Amino acid sequence: MSNYVTLVSADNHKFIILKEVASISSMLRSTQGFEEGKTGKINLDMDGDILECIVDYLYYHFKYKDEAVTGNIPEFNIPTHLALELLVKADYLDI
Repeated sequence: MSNYVTLVSADNHKFIILKEVASISSMLRSTQGFEEGKTGKINLDMDGDILECIVDYLYYHFKYKDEAVTGNIPEFNIPTHLALELLVKADYLDI
């Protein structure tokens, strides 16, 4: 059983990330009981640039999750032109 999962965008960009990081998203976590959990590949209906920013955020969240109490967390910057679509996709992924 692999510790990684592959996220695939609609335009076929692939991102291999730790399952532990992917599980920050309740939607991605819930796919583990279905076919995606067996193949380790999750196809998502979003462009690669959006998925790349989401993957960056998942790792950012994973890295700084223990520092939330101290408030010593650097700002996570997102490209302005992607902000609205990122908001929609983040809501869908529940992150």
